[in-house]
Amino acid sequence: MGRILMRAITLVQLPPELLSLILVLLDACDLVRMRKTCKALKALVDNSEMLQYIIDLCYFQMVPVGTSEQEVPPATRRKRLRQHDAAWQRFEYKRKCTLPPMMLGPIYEFGGGIYASAGEECIQFARLPSASDSNDLHCWSHPVDPTTSVDFTFCAAQDLLVVVAFPPDSDVGSHVYDIHLRSLTTNDAHPDAAQPILKGFDKDIIDREIVYSAGHVDVHIIGNYISMLIWNVVIYDGMNYMQMWDWKSKKGYQFILFFNNGINDCSFIAEDKFLVLDSRGTMEIYSITDKSKPPQCTAKFSLPSLMDHFSYTETFTDENTAPGSMFPYSRKSYQPSCSFHPNTNDQLIAIHVSIAGERNANDLHLYNFFTLRSAILELESLFARTYGQPTLDGPKLPWSMWGPQHTTWFRVQKKEDWQSSLYGFRVVQSINDSPSDLSREPRRICIRDFNPHIARNYHAQDTSDWRWRGVLVQSELTSIISRPFKEPLGSALPYREIVSEELFDAEDTLMDESRILLLKRDEFEELQNIDVLVF
Repeated sequence: MGRILMRAITLVQLPPELLSLILVLLDACDLVRMRKTCKALKALVDNSEMLQYIIDLCYFQMVPVGTSEQEVPPATRRKRLRQHDAAWQRFEYKRKCTLPPMMLGPIYEFGGGIYASAGEECIQFARLPSASDSNDLHCWSHPVDPTTSVDFTFCAAQDLLVVVAFPPDSDVGSHVYDIHLRSLTTNDAHPDAAQPILKGFDKDIIDREIVYSAGHVDVHIIGNYISMLIWNVVIYDGMNYMQMWDWKSKKGYQFILFFNNGINDCSFIAEDKFLVLDSRGTMEIYSITDKSKPPQCTAKFSLPSLMDHFSYTETFTDENTAPGSMFPYSRKSYQPSCSFHPNTNDQLIAIHVSIAGERNANDLHLYNFFTLRSAILELESLFARTYGQPTLDGPKLPWSMWGPQHTTWFRVQKKEDWQSSLYGFRVVQSINDSPSDLSREPRRICIRDFNPHIARNYHAQDTSDWRWRGVLVQSELTSIISRPFKEPLGSALPYREIVSEELFDAEDTLMDESRILLLKRDEFEELQNIDVLVF
């Protein structure tokens, strides 16, 4: 009986259609490495719109969203992605609209293409238009009790509205706040919530007898977690607090952290890790590894040391897309208004720093510095290798070991907008060209893009287009020491910058993946107008 001889074939001998189906399972980095192995694979990758689309998504640090996007041909998706980025590169917005006067309340939130503002008896919501649709503003509202409401926030991707309010008279004394978990679209109790109302700052948990309900709170949603920072609630206590819940957990997971040195702000840098900024120039990483215990501090690191008679007075972060809070879009009631969103694997972190002279209250110094989330996460292992487990009064990673090589700083003049807005790797802020810090004159808008891929390949782009006005600011390590610091700051992150030629009547800015909101205030800092630029 004859034998059947099986002849081995190489990878490149497979039919191109079959090979393409295999290669789409690779990530962008593997595709780039593979195309360097031989001419045949290079040609296959370069001539496949789907494989080039995968590489482009990685290059622009974006992810596609929306089920309808999967039905669009890869060539069209790739074209949309490049057009989306080019619009930001050239500051070419596609349309402009103005929010109605009812949206000008003093307390507001913006995220997921929705702007919300708290009025006297209700919270007003507006779903903003995008470049891919021609719809007008879609507005709705939910009633609230103005005598008891304290704060609110929402997550559009989870159809979740969180309202913080004082409890009814019958519950006064047992806890300080009621945290209501509602549907953003219907205002009903949220169907995924383990319980419709959470008790905030429960006296039985904090073991404190004197509770003062006129304190200040700041509430955030991070995936399955709701966090609330609490200041000046316990009389004669001298501490600040952070309370957090897993709002979907039927086991009632929650905890309270006490901060003896005060806390200015916190921000999640991974689904189970958050960054805490205190009032003494220290940053700490906390990790949620065991839900039977409160989060554990895993690393401490310092901001630059200061000259004598100077001290940090305030440090806080800007909000960005939190890991796990954007994807997937699990509810049919909300669909994303843009086809692409920043990849949450790595993003920009902005820290705003205020420094004051102890002998002269007017000797005030304001700074913004930026770093990458991935760099902060790497400090956790660096701290463990250097010091082991952090302790209450133990050592901190000095600035010289991490700061200059991982941050870029900007000095903020009094006339400039201190608090910028960021999303993904982009930062936007208004520029006051007037010599007066009180000027209400129209301003230019500056966009900085810290995407390391774009900065690294800046000179490979076609800058001959007359619409191109961007400049690249290279990274550098400097030994210059500026007052009031005792050691050099950082200029390690390259970025691409573009400044609008057009002037806009706004002092503050907000942004998301496809919009810039321009906020105009009067001399009393009350909102007068909000324009929306759609890219």
